[in-house]
Amino acid sequence: NLSSMKEIISLTFKSGTRPPLLLDVLRSAQAIGDESKLIIEIKPGNPEACTALVRLFRSHPDLIDRCAAVMSFDAWSMHKLRIELDELALAFKTYGSPSPPKASLLRGSPPERVAGSPHNLNAMQLRKNVEVKMPQILLLTVAKEPQMHYELWVDVSDLSPIHSWLRNENSSSLDGVYLQYQSEMLEPNGIMAMRKLSAMYRVGVWGEFGSDPDDCITALKLISECGVSYVNTDLPRGFVSNNAKQYFGLY
Repeated sequence: NLSSMKEIISLTFKSGTRPPLLLDVLRSAQAIGDESKLIIEIKPGNPEACTALVRLFRSHPDLIDRCAAVMSFDAWSMHKLRIELDELALAFKTYGSPSPPKASLLRGSPPERVAGSPHNLNAMQLRKNVEVKMPQILLLTVAKEPQMHYELWVDVSDLSPIHSWLRNENSSSLDGVYLQYQSEMLEPNGIMAMRKLSAMYRVGVWGEFGSDPDDCITALKLISECGVSYVNTDLPRGFVSNNAKQYFGLY
C-alpha cells in the first residue's frame, strides 16, 4: 500500500542510498543488456503482489522482457497471475503495445493505464498486433515433508502430481515447476525423470542453504544432464572449487 511504499522509500542504507524498487532493478537489467533478466519470487499469501506486478508491466511494457520468470510456492497466486498476464497480453494485442519515446525515460514514467482505450495512452506510440512475450510462471515445490500449508511436496521418484498442479480449466497452464534439489536427480533414474519433465515444462532447481550442494559442477550437471533451465545459487566462495577447475580443465 501507499504507506508501505513511503516507508520503503524513506529507508536508507549506510551509504545514504535508498533500497532499490523493482522498477529500478528492471531498468538496471535493461541497461546491462539483453542477456540480463530477473527471476522474481512472490511470497505466499500475498496475491496483491501479482496485481501490482501486472500493473508495473502495464505501465512499462518495455521492461517485461527483463523478467524471465515469476515463481512462488503459492499455486493459487501463480494461477491468478497467469490469468492477469494473459489478459494483459490480449489487451496489448488488441489495443496496441505502447512504445514510449526514448526521451520519456528521462522525463519520467509513462501513463499507467494501457488496456481499455487508446485515449488513455496520451502521447504514447502504439505498436498494434504485437505479441508481447510474458514471463514464464513457475510453481515452487518442496522435496521434504511440508512445513507450511501452501507447500506442495513432490519426489523425483514420482513427478506425476506436477501435471495437475500446473493445469487450470479456466485459463492457460503454468509454464513449469521449480523443484527442490535431491541427490537422486543426478542418478540414472532421476536423470531420466528430470529430462522427461524438462521436455514438457520449464524446470528449475533450488537448494536449501547449508544442506544442499551449491557449486558449479552440480549446476552444470543439472543443466546438461537433466535438462533444467534454471539453477539457484548463492554464489558461495567455493562455487568454483579446485575440483571444479579440474573438471573444466582450467588447470
